[in-house]
Amino acid sequence: MGFQDVFPNSELAGDDFLISLSDNQLPLGSLLAKAGRCFICYCVEGSADVEVNLTKHRFEKSEIMVLFPSQIVEQKNVSNDFEVMHFSLAPHILQEVTFRFPPSFLSFLHQHFYYKVGEEAIREEQIRFNVIREKFSDTQNFCRREILINLLRIYFLELYDKILKKDSSQSLTRHNRKAELYENFCNLVMQHHKKHRDVRFYADALNISSKYLSIITFKYVAHGAKQWIDDYVLLELKILLKSSSDSLQKIADDFNFADLAFMSNYFKAREGMSPGQYRKIFG
Repeated sequence: MGFQDVFPNSELAGDDFLISLSDNQLPLGSLLAKAGRCFICYCVEGSADVEVNLTKHRFEKSEIMVLFPSQIVEQKNVSNDFEVMHFSLAPHILQEVTFRFPPSFLSFLHQHFYYKVGEEAIREEQIRFNVIREKFSDTQNFCRREILINLLRIYFLELYDKILKKDSSQSLTRHNRKAELYENFCNLVMQHHKKHRDVRFYADALNISSKYLSIITFKYVAHGAKQWIDDYVLLELKILLKSSSDSLQKIADDFNFADLAFMSNYFKAREGMSPGQYRKIFG
């Protein structure tokens, strides 16, 4: 039996894994974008305003932020002394690393993307990052890929352990019914936003009333379910207008708008400009 039989996927593609020990901005392609990868970011100095799937947070020193490929991220108001260290994984590497992890853990991280760890923990993570980078950089090691995968798996397992032990409202064991409904609502919107923009569809899917769904969303984001849906649709439209060459008509069709004029009015009523104007300015 040869080496390739033991480790058949021994090579790493160029963007399977990326790491930086010091950066002055979040590792995203633009100020508004889908993450596209899993990012683990530690704030070493300074701060930045971050919005992940419409949840706003001031990302500050001694915090960790975990982003997943499908999440829409917007960053703004970055301080002059902002410094982060981060690594990122391609989706298929993330899947391999988190294979057999409890779904509740990954679901929790999707909804709670930031986590306070403290300065001592940051210093410990800087040491760990150096070890991970060293192993990743050792391209002569025949087992490089397997070593990296296992180091990352250990990282996520230890993060899971820390969250389970943390005595706060973020504990997985205290994930209450309203939080579960809000999480399921967000996931449903992400899956069905192109065809359904009415609150009733999502309320029916959750077996609750439209009014109660809006009460729940107001608890978490200070506005009703309809605005959450429209805000998410707007984010998806903005990303397409900025990053794709699809015609406006095709985008209108993909999002199940009655016609291009309807989409234009929908977009302009919420953004203050037409889709064409937005693409011209930001595309």
